Amino acid sequence: MDWSKTKTIFILAFLILDIYLAMEFFELQDKSDYAIIQEATIEERLAAEGIEYPDDLPDDINNSFYITAKSKDFTIEEVAKLKGQTIELPNTNFEEDQSFRTLNMLLDKPFPLPDVNTESKITQFLNDNIISGELYHYWYTDEEMNSIICIQSYNSRTIFQSKDDHIGMVVLHLNEDNEIISYEQSMLEQIKEVEEKEAAITALKAIEALYNKNYLSSNSEVVKIEYGYYTHSPLSNQQILAPTWHLTVEKEDEESEDFYVNALEGDVLQLTE
Repeated sequence: MDWSKTKTIFILAFLILDIYLAMEFFELQDKSDYAIIQEATIEERLAAEGIEYPDDLPDDINNSFYITAKSKDFTIEEVAKLKGQTIELPNTNFEEDQSFRTLNMLLDKPFPLPDVNTESKITQFLNDNIISGELYHYWYTDEEMNSIICIQSYNSRTIFQSKDDHIGMVVLHLNEDNEIISYEQSMLEQIKEVEEKEAAITALKAIEALYNKNYLSSNSEVVKIEYGYYTHSPLSNQQILAPTWHLTVEKEDEESEDFYVNALEGDVLQLTE
């Protein structure tokens, strides 16, 4: 027997075995690390990427449902009851039974807004000057257009919509002195709840839905989350609105984006810049 060759064969065999065992070890370690990552909670994953969200998330919604609604047609009789304002018409000729899907009203006198307690004053204006003004509340201020957006609610839940949708909204137009000089109004009526009701996904699950779709970048922050109703595709007359979580996300560069998550399905419906 050639002992030198046999020794070399044994060395090579053990070397191959060591390489194989090392490969198996690292593969098992990778699987173990992956399993740890997979088992991490959504809170841990968000924290690892520096994604923040409010500590006081909204309570769970046990009875969640779709609603249907009809776009209101305002009549001349209703408009005539409004004091201190005049309807703006596309032309001077109109019929007595004519109706309007969107009202465009011009105030006889500007309505001043204070620098403090502005939202309270807006609420007063809505209640005193708008048809069913108690259904609307302040939503946001459009600095670029110098206007204030107020939005309709149902059972204290916001009916989310963009300014272009304008299905249940009051847009207050301001002058340079921060006074309301005119407004536009649309409204939903005959609102009905769909009978089938079930628990909504939690607010945290809505955040997780955005995270899983890569809508939440590292070091971003969910600055607001609210439950309400939203339609992805507004129709001309009849509306079907889904129970929806609305989330406002502020990115690291301080730009904000709005997201809508279906509160029953967990699908991200739409985002608007």
